[in-house]
Amino acid sequence: MSVVDTVIDDALVVTMDAARRVARGWIAIRDGVVDAVGEGPAPAARERIDARGGIVHPGFVSAHTHSMDAAAAGSLVASVPFFDWLFGTYYRTVLALTPSDAAHAVRSLATDAARAGITTVLDCWGVGDVGTRRADEAFAASARAARASGIRWVLAPMVSDRLPAQWTPWLDAAERAGGFRRDALVAPTETALRFAASALDAGSGRVSVFACTELPEMASDALLVGLGALDAPGMTTHLCASDAGAAGIPDAAGRPERAVARLQRLGVLGPSLVGAHLSATDPDDRELLAAHGCGGVHCAASSMYSGAHRSALGELRESGIVVGLGLDNRSLNTPADMVAEMRHALAFDRAAGTGAGRVTAAELLAHATIDAARVLGMSDVIGSLEPGKRADLVVRAASGGPAMSPEARIVLASRADDVRLVLVDGEAVFAR
Repeated sequence: MSVVDTVIDDALVVTMDAARRVARGWIAIRDGVVDAVGEGPAPAARERIDARGGIVHPGFVSAHTHSMDAAAAGSLVASVPFFDWLFGTYYRTVLALTPSDAAHAVRSLATDAARAGITTVLDCWGVGDVGTRRADEAFAASARAARASGIRWVLAPMVSDRLPAQWTPWLDAAERAGGFRRDALVAPTETALRFAASALDAGSGRVSVFACTELPEMASDALLVGLGALDAPGMTTHLCASDAGAAGIPDAAGRPERAVARLQRLGVLGPSLVGAHLSATDPDDRELLAAHGCGGVHCAASSMYSGAHRSALGELRESGIVVGLGLDNRSLNTPADMVAEMRHALAFDRAAGTGAGRVTAAELLAHATIDAARVLGMSDVIGSLEPGKRADLVVRAASGGPAMSPEARIVLASRADDVRLVLVDGEAVFAR
């Protein structure tokens, strides 16, 4: 082997490859790509990093995140009804953001994510007022901040063109309270599609752009079809996030049509669709999602903070749906901490799980790395430490006893200050 750029030596390398190989040795990086993982003598390198017996693992992937409500972080200090939070906290916060505020929110998430070993985020982005100068400038500022962060960032600008009729009482109350405008949540269909299409131009380098509608019930058939037709690498939405959302809206004949069945009818279901939450699916929904290869995202912490009483993780896994983990809103789940998210998911599954089996620490690590990469359609590039994949990785101290599996040491024993070094494309985005 010729001289490589970087070798990280004296490491326990948790590869998360198909064989779940763990190597007690080293990982070599060349041109931002994993060149080799091995044991025994390491190859010659221009830079040698001593892991000091620590663990090296793939960078975490948050497959569903919101950066824009960072200003409301920690606001959920008391239990409130969901719609009171949605309109009184989330929307009131994002509708007030300036372009400078939006860029700051991205930088805040990027800083916290990097120090936690999160190297890729899907950011369901939105400040309302789609089609206005404020929204255009806020998105451009956010994209610049994402590009400067060094993190692998998937921007998913949310667009909508309708409001569910059943929301009227909450919308009325929010407007009476002030600081909220319902008309800011929607735009004419063509305006929404133009915004979504123009946003794709922001994709370059480590930044990519997905199509996104906030909720299927906030989108007309024309908007959903139009978003699905865009030349985007993926599409995402909050899908079956509640019983009402899963039940969908009536079809053209006034007949009930579940949200997943509607997406199938419109030709939107497919491997490029990322369904966030999926907390209120029924067996038919899950069968359709699995059959079409759709990915799902489990957001355990935000679900519990919102008062959810059942974890959907088990039933999604049993149905064959590939599941990633997501940090979700910063106003609900303030820390950008994937280890904490895995622990929340483990506890939620054990206390209020669905399906026959309970998730393990090793399976949760997969959900936070390679499975989340699959959900985003990026598993050929990231999610595991294998030759040819980008060198997105974390070096951390090995907390926990040697009797614990490496996966359990990461999920159950890690501390916030364990992270020593985080690389994206072989370049440091955080070092302690």
